[in-house]
Amino acid sequence: MKVYKIKGTTDAVTECGLCGRIELKGTVVLAALDADGNEFGEVSYFGTSCAAKGAGWTVRQVNDGIKAAKDEARETVRQERDADAARYREFAANWYLKHYGTADAHEAAKLAGMSAARLSDGPFQAYRELKYTEETATAVADETPQPVAVEIPVPCQPAQPEKIHFMTLHCVDCNAFRLASMNRETVEQWYRTGHFSQDEYEAYMFVWATSAVRHSAGGWAEEPTDPNVITVVAAIRRHAGIVTPVALAA
Repeated sequence: MKVYKIKGTTDAVTECGLCGRIELKGTVVLAALDADGNEFGEVSYFGTSCAAKGAGWTVRQVNDGIKAAKDEARETVRQERDADAARYREFAANWYLKHYGTADAHEAAKLAGMSAARLSDGPFQAYRELKYTEETATAVADETPQPVAVEIPVPCQPAQPEKIHFMTLHCVDCNAFRLASMNRETVEQWYRTGHFSQDEYEAYMFVWATSAVRHSAGGWAEEPTDPNVITVVAAIRRHAGIVTPVALAA
């Protein structure tokens, strides 16, 4: 007789693989074990009674095994969540240290001139980008098809002390990456609170004014001449997927 391990239950398969009964509410997922206790081959999907029959257990033992599998799955999720939270705390501390010279969020907030809650958006967004990059790289390594995503910029250079009052001390490409996904109201608010430089703000407004026909664009549709603004314009358009600007606003 085969030796099995209960992996849990599923409602995705409603046909018993042993007796062939269909339209079950769900099935028990069983994995066959080799002599060393390792899983091998494909899993089996049995009804509760057939799971007991196939594995040589009682129905009560099957139900106990289902409960144990669910408890194990919950514990695995909890451990992964706790590990991710610990990793984020370490990442955030290093982010604050890199950008503000201190790992303490409240001290960094004082230097930035804003609340710690508001400042926390910086490390949170950076951590999300890092996780996305890692998950995408893992998927590619596993040859798992992935949808085309926006390019993630390379890591920023260390912050400059004379700009320590800014919240986002990223390189031009990183800030352009952020700007490409933001709306006008948010960009204006971040600009007023020192998140973006004058060059970055002007570049965003020019891209905004020329990416569609806007009757309220005013002077923002005028071609920039400042080299720094032109550089940011090109970076924003690249991240936003804008190949060429459409006709300027009237």
